[in-house]
Amino acid sequence: MGAEEIEIDGMLISVRMPVSDVKQHDNVVEYQDATGPSRCEFSTQAIASRFADWLDAQTL
Repeated sequence: MGAEEIEIDGMLISVRMPVSDVKQHDNVVEYQDATGPSRCEFSTQAIASRFADWLDAQTL
């Protein structure tokens, strides 16, 4: 599978499919992709939620 990129909160984040184990705690999102575990910290909880929702959409 390929990679998807998203620009969010001033960062360009590259995610390699497939994505699994998406977890959000406050302004931090952790997930597993083809490269292994990743952790992203955002400036607000709302932005973290938006990224987590985007990741969840990639798992379909």
